[in-house]
Amino acid sequence: MKIGFDISQTAESKAGCGFFADQLIRAIAQVDNLNEYTLYPIFYDYRPLNTEHATHVEKKNFKNSSKDAPDFLKGCSDELDIIHSNNFRFPYGTMAKKIVTIYDICFFEYPEYTTEANRLFCYQGTFDAMLQADKIIAISQYTKKRLLHFFPNTDEKKIEVVYCGNRSTLLLEQKNQGILDKYDLKENDYFLSVGTIEPRKNYHALLSAFAEYRKKAKHYKKLCIAGGYGWLEENFKEKIADLGLVDDVVVTGYVSDEELANLYRYCYTFIYPSWYEGFGLPVLEAMNFGKPVIASNVTSIPEITGKSAILINPHQPDEITVGMWRLEDDLALFNKLADEGKERASLFSWDKAAKETIKIYQDLLLK
Repeated sequence: MKIGFDISQTAESKAGCGFFADQLIRAIAQVDNLNEYTLYPIFYDYRPLNTEHATHVEKKNFKNSSKDAPDFLKGCSDELDIIHSNNFRFPYGTMAKKIVTIYDICFFEYPEYTTEANRLFCYQGTFDAMLQADKIIAISQYTKKRLLHFFPNTDEKKIEVVYCGNRSTLLLEQKNQGILDKYDLKENDYFLSVGTIEPRKNYHALLSAFAEYRKKAKHYKKLCIAGGYGWLEENFKEKIADLGLVDDVVVTGYVSDEELANLYRYCYTFIYPSWYEGFGLPVLEAMNFGKPVIASNVTSIPEITGKSAILINPHQPDEITVGMWRLEDDLALFNKLADEGKERASLFSWDKAAKETIKIYQDLLLK
């Protein structure tokens, strides 16, 4: 098979889509020595400013395309058997079988959490894919369920669920406590949350919960939020200041894998109060580091955590506060969630995701 694989969102500061494409194609490269893959850092009209840092695989059956978008549209993809889009774009202008990964449909259900431009773009790509793609890959059963809710005439068999896996590369990052010094943090003395600073992540509730936790804790820990600024949160720093938390809340901005790994490694507990997730990869990453998790009880998150986390109502910041106190006061609960979370995380692997994806490719061409 000749497969075109979209890596356009791996080229710059990677968020969910970029991490998925990066980890999946790396895992595919580990298990597939037969099929030929062309990786596209420029995919249709999506043009990263710099493609030098896009995922690159050094292997005989892999090559990176140097095609610019116009050349791509003129027919370079006609050489392919399958083209796999990973960024909400439907692959037009090719005779290849078409696969589109859909991560979530938050833009349908909570349009206020994104910008007009992003909402229209994601809607158009999802709409075209649901009507015309040969296969849809959803990253959770929840995403599949919601797609079928909004597109009830779609054949359920058209949508396959392929879960994300653990980023084993994070566990391999060298231990470096110097990173804590950079952010004025101490080992086991801060709560951590990871993700782009945008309304969907519900960080305002987390700040309110932390403010209440700090009032009653005898020796309170800090709060670290690791993620770059996204959209619609221009006043986030002012919110921190208004709550009197400037000295105790660390906002790192976008971090490297080495920094992220060590922030996970040395944190006390991980907190993820998001309103909406198609999967919730940071929850899995924290569990993989053996960290107890406090997370929202909505969308896909319970599907990922099972019973191995403290699940809270994201509408109730006080539940986050109570969870923080519980994990400080109850060592048995802390150790139980740490052990169960690590075991739960082991159920998800990129190796498994790669093999499931290759089978989707094979089955599609047999039709």
